[in-house]
Amino acid sequence: MKIATTIGEMYSFVRSPAEAVRAYEGTGFRYLDYSFYTVLRDPADPFMSDSWEKNIYDAKNEAEKLGFSFVQAHAPSCALRGEGMEKGLTATIRSIEACGMLGIKNMVIHSGFFTEIKYPGDEEKYFRENEPFMRALIPEAKKAGVNILFENTTLKHCTEGCYFPVRGRDLSAFVKFMNDPVFGAAWDVGHSNIDRVNQYDEIIAMGKDLKAVHIHDNDSTCDMHALPMSGNTDYDGIIKGLIDSGYDGYFTLEADCFMRYDRGAGEGKPLSHPTLNMKRAALKMLYTVTAEMLKAYNVYEE
Repeated sequence: MKIATTIGEMYSFVRSPAEAVRAYEGTGFRYLDYSFYTVLRDPADPFMSDSWEKNIYDAKNEAEKLGFSFVQAHAPSCALRGEGMEKGLTATIRSIEACGMLGIKNMVIHSGFFTEIKYPGDEEKYFRENEPFMRALIPEAKKAGVNILFENTTLKHCTEGCYFPVRGRDLSAFVKFMNDPVFGAAWDVGHSNIDRVNQYDEIIAMGKDLKAVHIHDNDSTCDMHALPMSGNTDYDGIIKGLIDSGYDGYFTLEADCFMRYDRGAGEGKPLSHPTLNMKRAALKMLYTVTAEMLKAYNVYEE
């Protein structure tokens, strides 16, 4: 398996996606995940402007110059129905177009957060509520040659009793419901660890629906997105499951909270935020630790 990582973790250190790409030079990484996750949080984000393509081409050119490949992406965080849906749909369709420009074949997306839908029992209702948004993505996805992958999350992100796809079999049921080859599944190992589901069993349950993973760690109490092997996530079960299911995708890191947080800026506080050099040193360790994990199962590929 080849190791990839999100460039989203660099957005608090640099001014553009192209600069984020440049920051990975010399860290060991060669494969990158382009994150569109936060493009709707800042009204001034260039991705939502008329000149959005420039940032994409700049990142693409920088990657090609430095020998990186974009292999995966994350869709914007947005409303999938009601107020905000139209804006979210515009941003997501644009993200798919950008994936086509970057040569990315798999884009991960979060399904909707609907508190009135209960679990268990309302799974099909949940799928139907998501369906209009997801079906609207199909034409651009087919045009760009991009798969749309549903990501699992955690019930701890919900108010009590609501529903989110938590298990691998939930994701496969959603893929089956949508009944179009552009859809597949993405398994976030940190989210599943919070709910303490059986990693091996749920990966096997997805079979060939599984086309991408998000790799990070936590201690089961909250979504830490920490360095792999720093929490209690069952990486033996995960890697065995990926091997036994015939998974042929990337081992994509989303340890994007690893050395990122502000500590309150102020005069005389040079360590209020990690420096870019600190982050790059941490990325080298992140790559090395992940490579050793895969080498333990003889599945590491450069």
